[in-house]
Amino acid sequence: MSPIISEHISCDVLVVGSGAAGLRASIAAREHDLDVWVISKGLPGKGSSTILSGGVFAGTSQGASPQRHLERTLKAGRGINQQELVEILVKEGPARLKELVEWGIKGELRYGYLYAKGPPPVWGQEIVRCLLTRAKKMGVRLIGGLAVGDLKLREGVAGVLAHSVVKGKWIKLTAKAVVLATGGAGALYLHHDNPQRMLGEGYALALGAGATLQDMEFVQFYPLCVLDPPRPPLVIPPRLADLGRLYNDHAEEILAKYCIEERPAAERARDRLSQALFKEIQQGREIWLDLREVAEESWQKDPFSASTREILGERYGARHRPVRVAPMAHHMMGGVRIDAHGATSVPGLFAAGEVTGGLHGANRMGGNALTETQVFGAKAGNAAASWAKRGDSLPLKEVSKVLTDPVSRSRTLKTEAGLRRLKEKTRKLLWEQGGIIRHRESLVKALEIIKHIREEARHLPTPDDPLEVQKGLELQLGTRAAELILEAALRREESRGAHFRRDFPQQDDARWLGHQKVQLPRGSQKEKWSFDPITPSVQE
Repeated sequence: MSPIISEHISCDVLVVGSGAAGLRASIAAREHDLDVWVISKGLPGKGSSTILSGGVFAGTSQGASPQRHLERTLKAGRGINQQELVEILVKEGPARLKELVEWGIKGELRYGYLYAKGPPPVWGQEIVRCLLTRAKKMGVRLIGGLAVGDLKLREGVAGVLAHSVVKGKWIKLTAKAVVLATGGAGALYLHHDNPQRMLGEGYALALGAGATLQDMEFVQFYPLCVLDPPRPPLVIPPRLADLGRLYNDHAEEILAKYCIEERPAAERARDRLSQALFKEIQQGREIWLDLREVAEESWQKDPFSASTREILGERYGARHRPVRVAPMAHHMMGGVRIDAHGATSVPGLFAAGEVTGGLHGANRMGGNALTETQVFGAKAGNAAASWAKRGDSLPLKEVSKVLTDPVSRSRTLKTEAGLRRLKEKTRKLLWEQGGIIRHRESLVKALEIIKHIREEARHLPTPDDPLEVQKGLELQLGTRAAELILEAALRREESRGAHFRRDFPQQDDARWLGHQKVQLPRGSQKEKWSFDPITPSVQE
């Protein structure tokens, strides 16, 4: 049955997502004097990973040289970064961060990093405030409460079907170009530090629109989060953590036990440290970080660490007792494949930020994610504007005709419990079977279960509550993203970076130095997987 449409919006450039990447893309596109809209599930700028981030940007002009930044990023990525993207990041990052300072961001430059000074624990709130102020001043139009259910492109123009939580109905949006900036999928996991509704819908939307995804097996876990229920998890700054003592309840020093020598360990060895802690926890041991002997001067030396003095030191008690720590799902390194301009494999579709893959390779270096939002947000916004100015060969209203309603039309008041049950089942499944340590048998089992969950989610009846309609939509698309993560992890029979296979514990460059790609051919319901090898000389 056709969806009940409440209105139709048409614009030149449509940005889906209002985190740092989406807002920066909208600013760049608006500089071309085009009609630019930004839509988001929550209030503009809210509910994004940006706002919950530590607010730390790597790559200022006062820091390490671009060459050194490049080398560190490639080393962290374990050989499969798209080097062209890394070169762009380190070359253009300083200029993009300088822009933020010129636009009035409240922050501090130190040690080659820009530290945004938002209120803990939402350090990234200042980033959003700065970019939102700039976007609004330039005339970008922003609308919240819209969850995207379908995205289609035909002959270079785009149609989007989105559900409005305010109106309780569907809205059609058409544009000459679309920038996808929907963020990652950390909330698919039982333990995570992402917004609760960050379920990876952008990956499913991009695949359904015909875009190529890559490296979906690489999910990064941040190793050192305070685990102190009922308080929410709290990220411990990497440099601060290095000043304390990290040990298990047998008094074994973790870094020495697992021969982790990189410093800061939680910034440059996130993969190995997360795996070490997960192994300890699986074996029934708890992990503790003791910061009581850290001098006040040392605590205050690093801006990120200094900002946690009250919340971590006093509210969570780290100045007075050891705190229990554990890894959490944190960031997706895989995603939509883009070129140097942020263009996907689909004409008229661009992408930026965590929804994309390739820049970070198999493991992201701390500080690069926020810099990525500014560099490639600007790239994608400029490229989308240039595409929109070319003129379309298909009337915008025509592309909206191919949009499909993804939600059942039957109605009930009893769906909420079903949604919660399926979401929690998904999160538990991915954490236990597709998380930090993986194995063929568990991945095969998890794939079978997630397909059943996805099918059940598709047939849940539509509730009367508009927010529950959106959550059902999120679950349908999120379980699709979960399926892609598990399938990619099953196919890569080696361990590399954040992807660790207990049955294939070694990195295997002879067979697996490259990118796994997946695409949904037009008119097909079955995805096509391929492997794109990297010649070693490219990474030298």
